[in-house]
Amino acid sequence: MDPIYNMKPKDFFFQLFKQSDWLTKLIFINVGAFVLLWLVEIISAVTSTQLYGFTLENISVSTNWHVLIRKPWTILSYMFFETSFINLFCNLLILSCFGRIFIELMNDKRLLATYVLGGVAGVLFAIIISVPLSTLGMIVLGPTTAILAVMVAIATYFPNYKVYLAFFGEVSLKVLAIIIAIIELMPILSLTRQGVPLTFLAPIFCKIGGMLYGFFWATLLKNGTDISAWFIQLIDRTPPKKTPQFTVNKGSRRKRDESYVDFEEVTEDVSQEEIDRILEKISQTGYDSLTKEEKETLFKQSKK
Repeated sequence: MDPIYNMKPKDFFFQLFKQSDWLTKLIFINVGAFVLLWLVEIISAVTSTQLYGFTLENISVSTNWHVLIRKPWTILSYMFFETSFINLFCNLLILSCFGRIFIELMNDKRLLATYVLGGVAGVLFAIIISVPLSTLGMIVLGPTTAILAVMVAIATYFPNYKVYLAFFGEVSLKVLAIIIAIIELMPILSLTRQGVPLTFLAPIFCKIGGMLYGFFWATLLKNGTDISAWFIQLIDRTPPKKTPQFTVNKGSRRKRDESYVDFEEVTEDVSQEEIDRILEKISQTGYDSLTKEEKETLFKQSKK
């Protein structure tokens, strides 16, 4: 039996989290943050204090750069907390769908980089756009910006990759991403109505900024430039893999002058040109067009 199942509950969940890929970790973090915020709301209501409001104030990001400088941690904290269960469910559904494809065709460290940097880019974009519109001081909370960055990134890099949807059949990533983006940006139509406050503009600007990051990241990556490489190097603390050890054993059933090589596994590095060729093939004809060997090569590469 796997030793992990003989652990105490606390150690079990810690090891489960530690061994999970970054998609699973992001889902765990978002769910845990939602539960934590929900408990704070209950405690605040029971004790009749302003604890809940104080907490929201210190985890939400402001599009006022003066406030952001005083609370720099909020540019990260805002993308992990959500106050609405429905919004959380829809966001994690999108993340699960596009994120799973992302780590299968790319890897989970690039997924984390796109999530975090997309969320940061969304805030910076909102700050820049808000200045001429005099909407400084609006606050944003929720993982939508970061998740949309992931969605647009993978849909831009593999636009013709097909996914199966119940009642709709096969749909390409680019079509699915466009539909979701339109739904997310529909509130902007309220601009045509008079008397509508500008407070809702900050979240929309963040979403647009996050999607723009995902688009430019994928476009630049196709041309050989990964603008998230520095972030991946920052989080990548995995020690280098050991070179397979080859041992020469003299077999008792073999002739005295014969020897054989005995080793557990031989892993040859696949050239970057081969990976690029496979990714280009997916982009043009879809994942299903790959041969069994190409799928296996891509899968092994994504685990590195």
